[in-house]
Amino acid sequence: MELLILLAERQGQLVTREEIIKRLWGDNVYVDTRQGINTAIRKIRLALKDDPDDPRVLLTVVGKGYRLVAPITTIGPAGDAPKPDPEPDRTSVAAAKAPITGLGSQGPATSSTSTIVDPGLARALFLVIQAGYLTLYAFVFAHLAQIRAMRLPAGTSAFTLIAGLVGAALHLYLIAAVAFNYPGSGRLFRQIFPGVVAIDVLWAASPLFLFERWGEVTLLCVAALAFLPFSQRTLMCSAYGGLRNLSE
Repeated sequence: MELLILLAERQGQLVTREEIIKRLWGDNVYVDTRQGINTAIRKIRLALKDDPDDPRVLLTVVGKGYRLVAPITTIGPAGDAPKPDPEPDRTSVAAAKAPITGLGSQGPATSSTSTIVDPGLARALFLVIQAGYLTLYAFVFAHLAQIRAMRLPAGTSAFTLIAGLVGAALHLYLIAAVAFNYPGSGRLFRQIFPGVVAIDVLWAASPLFLFERWGEVTLLCVAALAFLPFSQRTLMCSAYGGLRNLSE
């Protein structure tokens, strides 16, 4: 509510994130202001039914802050008729929208396309996926002797071992970053995402080791594992902002 009041007081004007921090927390800040502002912005958009894909009320100015562009009705003393503020000039609204990208906002700001998902829930689901990968690696390592006994191309078992070790280290790193809610987790994930895709897509073929036992069911497992890297990316966008946030 305090943030909404600040935006309303400055209707049509840019309110920087620094001004928001000073208004909500003061000069001595010892909390995660980035996450606090992101959460407050999401709640305001939800309360005002403002579509983040096509904002009509609250605009995100990339790299700077936010701008409240909806008309505001000022209610005076009892008996006075409400005096609606003039509607913002269409040109100024279009200019305010100009720096807004379709898939994100400024570095620490909330994404203009973020769905209303609790960041804590997104992080929890992300950690469940990481734990699932570690379980998969442990299962394959435990049956590595049986894999060597299969009639597979030379070097398959060695490649599986190396890829598994790299993948385990990668996912342990992600667990550590997200479990402690490191503010730069989104940016770090964006940087290593190509490696995440490469490792996880390679491991998507691991259920084929059980094809003789499970048959075509293993193909469903392959499809599910191939999808998981992009599911992780979606969860990171929900937890730490949009795609542009992940890159800054």
